[in-house]
Amino acid sequence: MGRKAFLLQILLTGFILSPLRAEVAQQHLEITGSHQLRLTYDCSFTWPYGTNLSGVFHLPMPPNTGAQQIEYFTSNLKGQTETTEAVPPQRLITATLYHNRGDDRHVHWHVQIVGQFQTRQLVDGPPDPAMPILPPAPGEFLAFTESINWNTDRFQNWLDSSGLRRTNGESPVHYGRRVYSFFQANGRYSYPPETAWNAAAICRGLRTDCGGFSLVFVAACRANKIPARLLVGQCFKACKTAKGSVELSGDRQAHVIAEFFDPQIGWIPEDISSTFLKMPGYGDLDFFGRDPGYFFAWHFDSDFHFDLPRKANAHIQWIQNPSPWFSASADEANDTVSHHWDVETLK
Repeated sequence: MGRKAFLLQILLTGFILSPLRAEVAQQHLEITGSHQLRLTYDCSFTWPYGTNLSGVFHLPMPPNTGAQQIEYFTSNLKGQTETTEAVPPQRLITATLYHNRGDDRHVHWHVQIVGQFQTRQLVDGPPDPAMPILPPAPGEFLAFTESINWNTDRFQNWLDSSGLRRTNGESPVHYGRRVYSFFQANGRYSYPPETAWNAAAICRGLRTDCGGFSLVFVAACRANKIPARLLVGQCFKACKTAKGSVELSGDRQAHVIAEFFDPQIGWIPEDISSTFLKMPGYGDLDFFGRDPGYFFAWHFDSDFHFDLPRKANAHIQWIQNPSPWFSASADEANDTVSHHWDVETLK
């Protein structure tokens, strides 16, 4: 074989084989179930005796997340709609109530939400072309905040010492799995957490709760230029039936999970604390890329700043049960505040 023919064969062979070498296993999120739920939230309290009492309520307007699609939302407490400066912005209803002598002392706050909630699972194989992947806008879910403080020296040093820098060419889903596996090997569930709820304080010891693990996971992703977000809300506990379906068990608890974005897959859920707590849903207790369902998100991320009756620009980390903040003279009302959730499967 002549030199030119030999070189040509090498080039042709390389052209044929290089796409095969570059090929990697594809994954996608499979929708394993869909439920329409009606969520009814009731909060009540009783004003103490007195005059010139006030309270401020902040109610997030729940977002569409992909797995959560809100169809109907109403509140009997009316106020003004505010939009935060976060990226992306979040909407809240702010209501201020006043109480004077002779007014009804009993306040009932009633909220009703109807939406579609999906259960999802990360599986092998190419995605369904009929299900488009909608990427976040440029800059969304990448910023640092007071709680997601990935920009600090302490957090950056932890990324280095833990080997959690994203490698060259590493896909978001592979990186997310590495962080999750690191949590499994080195973390322990602890409530209340051993440290403050911010990523830099938590990362060294990893003795924390669902909110703490979610903060560190989101911070690690954002530090490596992977869009990620907290979903803050309520988990309506579910169990897996003998037939494989997931059904409500009737219990619920405040909960926080994380999601990160892979452009080939979409928003991928992770919930390491459910693994530590051995929550029902999956026999292997692997809650990476698997969402057993019935999680309701009040809002994304954390770190709100509100003007409250006793403090301007107060820092509120997150809102899991919308709650009132009272003037000093109405503090006794806190002792009477009650929260109740009712969840009904419509179809």
